[in-house]
Amino acid sequence: MKPIRDLLTRRKLKPLLSSSVLIILALLFACNQEIRRPQVRGRTIYLDAKSDWQGTGLWVKKGQTVRFECHGIWAVAPENENRRWPDTGPEGHGKHPGEKVHRLGDPKKELPGTPFGALLGKVSDAVFPIGNRKEIIIPSEGELYLVVNDYPFYRHDNRGGLTVTIVPQ
Repeated sequence: MKPIRDLLTRRKLKPLLSSSVLIILALLFACNQEIRRPQVRGRTIYLDAKSDWQGTGLWVKKGQTVRFECHGIWAVAPENENRRWPDTGPEGHGKHPGEKVHRLGDPKKELPGTPFGALLGKVSDAVFPIGNRKEIIIPSEGELYLVVNDYPFYRHDNRGGLTVTIVPQ
C-alpha cells in the first residue's frame, strides 16, 4: 500500500513541480527582458534663443554622462544688432566686447561667469554650462532642461536657435 501511495503522491507532485518551475522560469525570463529593454536613446529638440528653460523630456541621474550635438546659430540680441552681437553657436559670445560692457550685470545672467549665448543645462536646481562640449557629467537627478545664457528679462529680443541632440549614455 505504501508504494502505491508514494507513487500517487509523486504523480501529483511531479506535474505540480513542473508547472511551478515553468512559472518561475517564465517570470525570470520576463524580468530579464524588462532589464534588457533599451531605454530612450536620445532626443532631438529645437531650442529657440527666445525660449525660457525648455524641458527635454529626458530623466537623467547624478554622475551619468550625456552626449550633446548642436547645430545652428543664435545670439543674445535682435537682428538689427548683428554687427555688435554676431551670431554664435553653443559656446556663446566668449571674449566678445559685450561681456566687458555688461560685466556689472553678470550676476543677473542665468549662469554668472559663463559667456552670453552659451548653451546651459539644468537638472533640479543645478545649473551648468554645456557650451560646445560634447559630453557632460550630470550633477544631479531629474529632468534635463536647456536654455541660452542671457538676462532672463532680455531673452525676448534674442535671435536664432539650436537643434540639440541629447543622448544619455
